[in-house]
Amino acid sequence: LRAAASRVAPIVCRRSALGTACAAAATLAVGGSPRPAAAASYGVPTKAELQRLVEGYRGIESLLSQWDYEVIRCYEDEKNPKCRTSSARRAAASSNMAECGCDFNPERVQEVMGFKSTAHPLYLADRVMIRATPLLGPDADFDAYDAAVEAWTRKAEEANKMSYVGSWAEANPGGGRDGVMRYLDRSKKEVEQSRDLLRTILGFLPVDV
Repeated sequence: LRAAASRVAPIVCRRSALGTACAAAATLAVGGSPRPAAAASYGVPTKAELQRLVEGYRGIESLLSQWDYEVIRCYEDEKNPKCRTSSARRAAASSNMAECGCDFNPERVQEVMGFKSTAHPLYLADRVMIRATPLLGPDADFDAYDAAVEAWTRKAEEANKMSYVGSWAEANPGGGRDGVMRYLDRSKKEVEQSRDLLRTILGFLPVDV
């Protein structure tokens, strides 16, 4: 969805494909024509749109703080206390231990990162970030902002890919349930880096995190 939408309305600002939005940002960086240039072309995000980025950031924070409870579902944990700890859930899901009724939920990563619903706060978040370029302060490091947006897009997509591949790992030759856990752990690292990048991006924008 994200890639398809980019092809339909390619307003991406990438070092590999500089557009007029980037040109406007560069002009601002050297003290040229003011912000309305980019705003007129694509529309500066509203406060509500910027706040959705904050909501998305908080969602990622919540996912990471409860990772093993979000990406592993245990249907018997209320009845069996030994199924409630993080380590127990991981062991139960990896071994398919029946008494805990645990299973993996890799789709949760895709949901939180904005890849499952067009209504999610982080759906096509990179486009909002690019449109927000005119909102950067006059002394802002535009190159650093652009690099963070590029990296965010790459890391978010990698987190999505790892969780998606993980959802099929059990059925793959040599995969098994341990394979699902390995891909989820790799996805977590990408989510953590995505979180950090999003926090950096929000630091450039007029929002409270």
